[in-house]
Amino acid sequence: MMEYFPIPVLQQDKRYNPYQNDVMNLIYFLKEFHPSPLIDEKAFALMEKQSEVLCGMLVQGATGSMFPMRLNKLFTLLRDAHTFAMPKDSVAYPFTIRYYEGDFYVYAITSSFPDCTGKRIECINGKSIDSITQLLMENIPSENRIKACITGSYFLNQVDFLRMIDVINEVGTVCFTFSDGSEVCIPSADGWDTHSCHYVNMMPHPVTGKKEEPFSYKITGKTCYMQFNSMIDRFTYQLGCRMTNTAMDDKISQSLLLFTDFLDGMCQEINERHISKLVVDMRYNGGGNSLLGDILLDFLGISMNDICPFKSYLRVSGFLRECYPSLFVPEKYDKMKGMLVEQKEVVANQFCDVPKVKKRFHGETVFIQGQNTFSSANLLLTLIKDNGLFPLIGTPTSQSPTCYGDVFPIQLPFTNTCLHISHSYFLRPNEANVETSLSPDIIVCNSLEDRLAGADACWKWALRH
Repeated sequence: MMEYFPIPVLQQDKRYNPYQNDVMNLIYFLKEFHPSPLIDEKAFALMEKQSEVLCGMLVQGATGSMFPMRLNKLFTLLRDAHTFAMPKDSVAYPFTIRYYEGDFYVYAITSSFPDCTGKRIECINGKSIDSITQLLMENIPSENRIKACITGSYFLNQVDFLRMIDVINEVGTVCFTFSDGSEVCIPSADGWDTHSCHYVNMMPHPVTGKKEEPFSYKITGKTCYMQFNSMIDRFTYQLGCRMTNTAMDDKISQSLLLFTDFLDGMCQEINERHISKLVVDMRYNGGGNSLLGDILLDFLGISMNDICPFKSYLRVSGFLRECYPSLFVPEKYDKMKGMLVEQKEVVANQFCDVPKVKKRFHGETVFIQGQNTFSSANLLLTLIKDNGLFPLIGTPTSQSPTCYGDVFPIQLPFTNTCLHISHSYFLRPNEANVETSLSPDIIVCNSLEDRLAGADACWKWALRH
């Protein structure tokens, strides 16, 4: 379970209720902690101004679930998908919506409506999907439309959220209009049993269907398919525990493979079977420790010393050092409080025992990316693209290549609301490219219907080229 660090009471006004005091505390904390005031002064000034508006709206307080949603609307002004408030349980309508490459569809619904799953949604309560998308971008912390839609889809069955974006109609029903012209109206929410509902029938692809492991591989013909789902292994888990002074869970540690052992084992079979092509699929990878990206590049014969790297900056603060005392070099760190400095200047060297790969692959390599490629996974593919290392196919990602990151979990003092806050800033190697989503070299995309049927256009492309 993640540990949330309580921030101190930095400002308090006796005229304010707990919600208002927490907003003011949060703004003061962000001003001293988040990179935004030093990177984008105008954006942060706008957020400060809107925080005053939010305090006015909170004169009468707020419901437990509504307050985090209001904070998230405020956070959209930072353009930082890593900084967000953790939502609390809210009354939900008996359906679940998901987003896939431009389309919203019904993922699950109460058994009273059996013929809706998998259908593409055109309107919700008369509002077009384009209008809904714009509302999500205005209320969900994100760096681009894709991330706003992915995250926002999880809130489209929440009563408080739909009320906040003015989508619920007068009688409280939610009406869908589908692409085939059919419609359905869901009554007011009063709870639902998720065990007695219809889920979308999604056929897994025999090769590229999502696996539960952080990384796995399968050889078919002369091609090795590697699915890289999460940037965590035994070493990075143990390293993270050491760096953050967190107690290690032996069961978790032992359940994780060493990434280097996995790569060496895969390479051995590649050599034994004379495999000439490697396809690395990162469409399900939401991030983790970027060290695994460096190890993968080493496995592929790329030295980090020979390419143009990311520039990684850290917002130095006393609070961060108090929470993670062993993470930094004190004599350097303490002289730079309040500044934005390169991480390598103040972070203590924790990487002397990093495992090394014994074998390397020198054949043809292709990477696949998609809408769910995020955080450290996005940074790795940006590094590959900006240095022209390997071809990238697929669809644009939900993460901006130049971005804030390195999430720090905090808890507000008056309402105990939990948040994730960025304390770092990553500048892509090609600084002139200011795109807000990493675009692949070659666009290859499934339709929603093909995705549900288990087809995979990216895998077909990789086998043919």
